[in-house]
Amino acid sequence: MPLGFNKENNEKKYEWMYDNSYFSGSVEEIRALETKIWNFLEQKPFRSIIKQYVKAVTDKYLKKRYSAPWWQAMFVQIGRILGF
Repeated sequence: MPLGFNKENNEKKYEWMYDNSYFSGSVEEIRALETKIWNFLEQKPFRSIIKQYVKAVTDKYLKKRYSAPWWQAMFVQIGRILGF
């Protein structure tokens, strides 16, 4: 299964984390938890994504970020606040 854009970028940290990180002893536990979170967050109804693409292209006043679906954007913001 291909990785989503955000999940793929998040996975890059594991290339160095095993040997050079303070968390090297818990990498597998961290990775397992993050995998569950990303699998949940990256479930996207395709139609809502297309609507956001169209909106981004046609908006008179552009936003820095367009998110779809709305609940996913909410969980991402909560995750950032909690440090995920």
